[in-house]
Amino acid sequence: MTPTETTHDDQAAAARGPLWQRAVVGVVSGVIATIAWLPSWLAYAIGDLLAIPWFVYWSLYDRRGRRSSGYWRNTRLAFRPGTQLDRTRPRGHLWRWSRHIAWILVDFCRMRRIHAGNLHEHCDLTEYEQVRALHEQGRGVICATGHVGVWDVSGYIAGLLGLPITSVFRPSPLPALNRLIERLRTGTGQTVVARKKVMWTLKKALEAKEAIGLLADGGGKHSAVVAPFLGVLSRTVATPALLHLATDAPIAVVAVLRTGRMKYKLRVYDVICDASTGDRDRDLASITTRINRALGEGIVEAPEQWFWHSRRYRHRPAGEPQGADGLPPVVSMDAGAPPTAAAQRHRSPRTAR
Repeated sequence: MTPTETTHDDQAAAARGPLWQRAVVGVVSGVIATIAWLPSWLAYAIGDLLAIPWFVYWSLYDRRGRRSSGYWRNTRLAFRPGTQLDRTRPRGHLWRWSRHIAWILVDFCRMRRIHAGNLHEHCDLTEYEQVRALHEQGRGVICATGHVGVWDVSGYIAGLLGLPITSVFRPSPLPALNRLIERLRTGTGQTVVARKKVMWTLKKALEAKEAIGLLADGGGKHSAVVAPFLGVLSRTVATPALLHLATDAPIAVVAVLRTGRMKYKLRVYDVICDASTGDRDRDLASITTRINRALGEGIVEAPEQWFWHSRRYRHRPAGEPQGADGLPPVVSMDAGAPPTAAAQRHRSPRTAR
């Protein structure tokens, strides 16, 4: 065997992953196939069982919400008078949320059972006409969604509807698992790309008059914009706003909410078109705030169907005041407001250009 052949074999083996990883993924694949095969009531009953340890863990962990993230911290911040939810945490919310997290796994395993022939039996697509009309304008469509409802199902359904969509995903460290997940997500024609360094790919998709799907409810310490989310300032990814300003493609803020076992409803919470005013920093803040407010409407509609354990509020603006309860203040969700002082101070170099 020549050195070149050896190198190619090594590269192929590395791409497949170690044998133990492939064995693990084989077991996962078998579990997915089994849950997809089971009757609906039994599959979701298994989901209820999976929800119990999640529920117990969060019943005990950091109940006072002292840490910078997690279920209790996030619910303390969001379920307050004056926030977008504007109420106390509903009774039974922790269990309903725990079950939702478990049912997401069941939904993912079973979504291949949805096909063009039974699509309308599983999903209420009354509001899809708005997205279709945007796509027919020929400028591409930016579908901004979040960890609200069942986002994997939304991309899968888009393929069944004939909407050419490219979605961004967070890759796993296991190559074999990535291939399995990609196979499931792309079975109806959806294209998926890893989330790092994807702006060029996304712009090309929009230039080709296609749609792109982005999870827009995340953010970290390097996120370009500080904007209110559920009435609390939060660092937020600005990718949808940046792409809108760069390409003029409209933004549809959407979510697919679960309404029952393998029953879903597509919701369109806002459509953003021609939002550029020429003031780039103000536009980024305004568009991002508008997206946050629209996604918040989805959480108001189904308050158990969001990632309440996320690190959404972990990174705080410098100098932010604290209330008597030790929490960041409630702020307005007005998308027409100028960027906050905190947002101005924390603009990244990419935003400032």
